[in-house]
Amino acid sequence: MKLRECIQYGQQTLKEAGIDTYDSDVRVLAMYAFDLSYTDLLMNMSADMPENKTLRFKECIIQRSRRYPCQYITGSQEFMGYKFYTSEGVLIPRPETELLVEKALAVSEDMPDVSLLDVCCGSGCIGISYVLERRAKGKSCKVTLLDISDDAIALSKKNSRLNDIDCDIVQSDLFENIEEKYGIIVSNPPYIKSEDILTLMDDVRMYEPVLALDGGEDGLIFYKKIITKAGDYLDYGGYLLFEIGYNQFEDIRGLLVDAGYSDIELTKDYAGLDRIISARLI
Repeated sequence: MKLRECIQYGQQTLKEAGIDTYDSDVRVLAMYAFDLSYTDLLMNMSADMPENKTLRFKECIIQRSRRYPCQYITGSQEFMGYKFYTSEGVLIPRPETELLVEKALAVSEDMPDVSLLDVCCGSGCIGISYVLERRAKGKSCKVTLLDISDDAIALSKKNSRLNDIDCDIVQSDLFENIEEKYGIIVSNPPYIKSEDILTLMDDVRMYEPVLALDGGEDGLIFYKKIITKAGDYLDYGGYLLFEIGYNQFEDIRGLLVDAGYSDIELTKDYAGLDRIISARLI
């Protein structure tokens, strides 16, 4: 079967399954199944594909037609230009979360050395990317990745090895097993209201971990817990940064004000939605 025919099969199958991103998904799955770069994919459309790899590709397409995420099929996702392993039981890194890393880099731009704690780290993509970006600029830092999930801890360790990063990885229920203080605390906690979980797109609702999505009745349970305790683990003048839901800024700003934080700033994402909130402990 020629590569072009495989691509056409995949596009038709996913389109009929109602997958809006069928075209890009097929290309990603084809590169994965046939071990091709994007350039190789474009240049080999008339080539005959090995039968075993063609079968592998078709199996990937069937999985995706059932709304199983591409990132779980391929086992990886790019974030901040770096490769990260993905696995069931851990939230898939999102492009909008890169803004959280960028904000953390911005507030620490003039710090020659800094320590950062990534709470609810999941795959570890936030903290690890922060280290890699600091390293690229010749700046040092110490990063600790924290999560309560066994799956998240295992995947963070795997991703730290993949990206040649030496960082502390701590399994803890929020700050329970933390003793140090940090210059920056970042978190992308679960923030979806419990009642809204069933309204999420099938890819997320059916396959991504509820533990990493459910923020309780009002979506704010983890913000309340983190903000209440974070001051005990922040250096004086340190920063607390969150990814937030599009309609949560005022509620979270109020929590930060009540807890004594200042310099509260909002960063919108590329769609113009509220996305990152930062505050300083002074």
